[in-house]
Amino acid sequence: MAAVHARSESYEAKIAEGRTAIAALQPERAARSFREAANLRTEEIEPLLLLAEAYRIAGNEGPAILALKEAEAISPGNDPTIQKQMADLYRRGGHTEQAISTLVVLRDTQQLTDPELLSLARLQARQGSLDEAFKSLEPIQKARPDDADAKVVEAEILLLKGEELLAARLMDRLITENPGLMEARMLRVRYFLNSGFTAEAEQDLLTLAEEDAARPEVILLHARILNRLERPAEADTLLSKLVAAEPTGVEALAMLAETKLLLGQNKEAQGLVDKVLRLRSRFPRALYVRARALEAQGDKDGAVENYSYALSSDPRFAPALSRMWRIHRDAGHKMEAMASLEKIFFIGEASLEEKVALAQMYAESKIHLERGRKLIDEALAREPGNPDYVAIKAALTEAMPRKKKPKGPIILRGGR
Repeated sequence: MAAVHARSESYEAKIAEGRTAIAALQPERAARSFREAANLRTEEIEPLLLLAEAYRIAGNEGPAILALKEAEAISPGNDPTIQKQMADLYRRGGHTEQAISTLVVLRDTQQLTDPELLSLARLQARQGSLDEAFKSLEPIQKARPDDADAKVVEAEILLLKGEELLAARLMDRLITENPGLMEARMLRVRYFLNSGFTAEAEQDLLTLAEEDAARPEVILLHARILNRLERPAEADTLLSKLVAAEPTGVEALAMLAETKLLLGQNKEAQGLVDKVLRLRSRFPRALYVRARALEAQGDKDGAVENYSYALSSDPRFAPALSRMWRIHRDAGHKMEAMASLEKIFFIGEASLEEKVALAQMYAESKIHLERGRKLIDEALAREPGNPDYVAIKAALTEAMPRKKKPKGPIILRGGR
């Protein structure tokens, strides 16, 4: 009896030890503690779920998935908790199709919450499965047709469908009716930014209440806008305050490193990159900043290697994709360039220049012609008569399959 009690105490101690290590940003140490706890109670799934989370924080998606599969073997029957965590790991590791298929099973058995349905719809839309994305929204919209959060996701899907006018009207209506709806405001700001209306994006952001403007994700987006407006000194001030408040916030540290690079402070940028990579060894923005520095020094091979590292960590990381499609294009690798552009487009991060480039590639390769037409029509709506855009549209139209004329005599039927 005493041995059982001691074993129980040891198990609880290992769990507590692991949680403390997670809080101290030491996921490798946490993983060791959770593994020891799992060995003490082989019938429990909790330490394995915690072990998977520790591996995920450390950036080790493979071992994390194995830990979840181990938990699944203990608790057979597609435990929703395990399946949801598995889907999250698949998504983070870039295995988006596996994440979606796992979540669709949960959706079809009505085991997803409304926020999880919205996340699934976004994920499907960004993979180009727009009809499936609308299907994931259906349960919410049937129960509550005017649900504001679902309408935000609907607007995002409409943007990806190329229905820019409908999406813009929906975003405007949502913000008018729900001034405090942050998701709608942030979607419109990102839409302005990606569409080249950078000043309008900043103006929209400046209308936020003081409390909302102080949120880390808003500060990061504001810094991104300031950098795009070639005002990196202001971005530096914003980010330095955020880093002072959150010294281990890797996103803020990496964005500050990028800003230092724009300011020509390469040594400071490298120091920040090194700090981020000590905290998160495969953090994509830090690897991207290192790649930008190498590219600026003329080391294209080193740059490509680090862009590739960033994309292996997060295959949907738009800044690295945005550099890689250009590198592929300049090297004459048209299909690779097109694939990178499509990824940027389907995550809703494509600039107008990138949409035009993608439309041109579709025209040249004679594929996805309807999508190409929508992309170039969007560009022509901004710049009617632009000769390059007109030429791309003509090429897309020329490549479109023509309707076959009926053969044989045409018989007209009708009453007298």
